[in-house]
Amino acid sequence: MNPRLTALDVLVQLESSPKHLDKLLSRAFQRHPAAQARDKAMATNLTHTVLRHRAWLDHLLTPLVSRPLAKLDAPVRAALRLGAAELVVLATPAHAAVGATVEAVKAGPAAKASGLVNGVLRALTRALPAAAQAEPPGDELDRLCLRHSHPRWLLEPLARRFGLEQAAAWAQANQSQPPLCLRVNALKASPAQVAESLAPVCEAVEAHALAPEALIVRGAAGPLWDLPGFREGLWQAQDAGAQALGRLLGVGPGMTVLDLCAGAGGKSGHLAALMANQGRIVAVDDSAGRLEALAENMARLGVTIVEPVLADGAAWDGGGRLFEAILVDAPCSGLGVIGRRPDIRWRRSPADSAAMARIQLALARNAARLLAPGGALVYCTCTVAEAENEGVARALLAARPELRPSWAGAEAAGEMIGADGFWRSFPRPMAADSFFAARLVKA
Repeated sequence: MNPRLTALDVLVQLESSPKHLDKLLSRAFQRHPAAQARDKAMATNLTHTVLRHRAWLDHLLTPLVSRPLAKLDAPVRAALRLGAAELVVLATPAHAAVGATVEAVKAGPAAKASGLVNGVLRALTRALPAAAQAEPPGDELDRLCLRHSHPRWLLEPLARRFGLEQAAAWAQANQSQPPLCLRVNALKASPAQVAESLAPVCEAVEAHALAPEALIVRGAAGPLWDLPGFREGLWQAQDAGAQALGRLLGVGPGMTVLDLCAGAGGKSGHLAALMANQGRIVAVDDSAGRLEALAENMARLGVTIVEPVLADGAAWDGGGRLFEAILVDAPCSGLGVIGRRPDIRWRRSPADSAAMARIQLALARNAARLLAPGGALVYCTCTVAEAENEGVARALLAARPELRPSWAGAEAAGEMIGADGFWRSFPRPMAADSFFAARLVKA
């Protein structure tokens, strides 16, 4: 497998395919079953680097191309970005970056443009570093968007709500891959036991301040599923912010709990551990494939109290039951996990949030109907879009006056609750993905 050719192919597909980056990379690797791990890693790094720095790379390339980049054929545009990423971000020696990119172009659909790619990349080599040091045009927010390659529609609302400094910290954090974070399965092991077993195959294993079960793992040797303890169910990969969300609900042994958008069971497994595997968790999802993955995960983790239900969470009637605690981890635009998925910033638009908010409110309203008096409902997302977060929470409170915000009984809430009564995590200073949560109690 040629890593650069693979990266080029994936970058071109991203411009026309609705499939996510991870799926496109996975499909590309399946076509090369004998490919070495280092080549897969290089193709992944090249693709991620282009997507993380795309706007800045385009800014540097634009003066060197006679036509607007948007007018170029997609393979040519992708090749220029790929070569520029190696030169500007990865600091690959110029002769190697240009030569290897041109060779990859010759082997792909843009072979006729190899001369253009060669000429532009050599011109970029000469223009650096003066072009990189020049002050970008526009106001302070424009320059921030350009330097950290985020669309203005994404950063402007954050700067308005939380200040330019917080928006800048968030954007900067998105420019590097977050470390692997594990949730230790308290049903089978302690953090100390898992840390000890991972130490020989990792550069570092560190506790995370946001959740007592969270371990940050750096420099792991090999894929996730080959690390000690995974197959035995001693841990699962889960961001520390997501782990904190599980604690916000305030569950305990013997309770009857509903996970209304269960997915593959990441949070169901955590809730079960917090309940000491005693009580009942009904896990609802509208995808049979996700519920199959959930069942596999629960078996691996040793969880026996989760009952999968295939249904639309916005319409499910609860089977005549009410629940003491309900988690609505709603489907969302995913703008809070851009650090892990750099393609999201280029795939989303403000219109997506409006559409997602309608789905989220329908789910939350049904959850409120299924909540027992005195019970707690946590509505949460992994996005930073106001329409999907504060907008949905406030619309739910307006529609269901029997609900009121309350953090009583919620662990891990603390200082992360804002003046508006909502909980948020950010990459800085919390070293977690960006999550939002509202905890509402029924009168």
